[in-house]
Amino acid sequence: MSSLEKLGTLIWDELVNLPTSDGFPELLGLFAALPHTRDRGDYLVSSPRLVVTRRLLKLWRGLNEGRFNATIGTADGSLELDRTHGKARFRIAASAFGDVLSERGSLGKKDQWAWLRGVWAGCGALYLPRSGYYMTFRLPVSGQVEPSLRKAFRKAGITAGDRLRQGRRELMLRDQGQIVTCLARMGLARSSLLLEETAIIRSLKSRANKLVNCDEANINKSLEAARQQLKIAEQIDARGLRDQLSPEFAELVRARMENPSASLRELGQILSRPVSKSTVEYRWRKLETLIRGDMT
Repeated sequence: MSSLEKLGTLIWDELVNLPTSDGFPELLGLFAALPHTRDRGDYLVSSPRLVVTRRLLKLWRGLNEGRFNATIGTADGSLELDRTHGKARFRIAASAFGDVLSERGSLGKKDQWAWLRGVWAGCGALYLPRSGYYMTFRLPVSGQVEPSLRKAFRKAGITAGDRLRQGRRELMLRDQGQIVTCLARMGLARSSLLLEETAIIRSLKSRANKLVNCDEANINKSLEAARQQLKIAEQIDARGLRDQLSPEFAELVRARMENPSASLRELGQILSRPVSKSTVEYRWRKLETLIRGDMT
């Protein structure tokens, strides 16, 4: 299972099993975010995510006994499945729907993140592409949710970008740390910890890949230098110039021909009087100049 699949499974599992003690703000958030249409005297509230409708049903049942006197769904409070459009939906009496929404103004500061959790469950998503992080809120067309979302983000120090997509406003978080903060404040602690763990693993893999690529580049550079030096050594031998070289230069040519893939540092240590990498580079530049002079 990929990191995204594991995280996606955990988020929805954690969400549906959260306690309903602060369920009313979350229920309001769900009602504000989920698509709903009028059907005679009822509202039809739908979602393509069965887990979301299960959560909504759980919240409603927990609140209905003490707060509302209305059923939701069918007579026994169950879901209606719209198999044609691949959705699960509730049928809610218009009066009950109105009763819920009318209490939006009664929410306090401590309720805003439970409300935001409901909004995200209704219209949000989390993506982990090969690089980067994306947490989105695809807002309802009404536009009544966006100001409250932005206010909650500002107070938490979270910066949300926005864009228009298919005629709807989409708020988007792209900073991994801010996404973790958002998940934690929404009460999804396990999911936020898993995202942090995923980010650490990604960072380690990225660093390891950079080191491997750097090592590979250095190896290729070293091999290319060795090939050029071997070519110079062969040209020196072909022109009978080795006997004209000073002992240290002649030894360097011999060492390269005997060790065609050695690095400059290794080549310097092979010599009878070991020298540094920079000294080896200097001597090869002198030999290259000699060959060029001999050819002109």
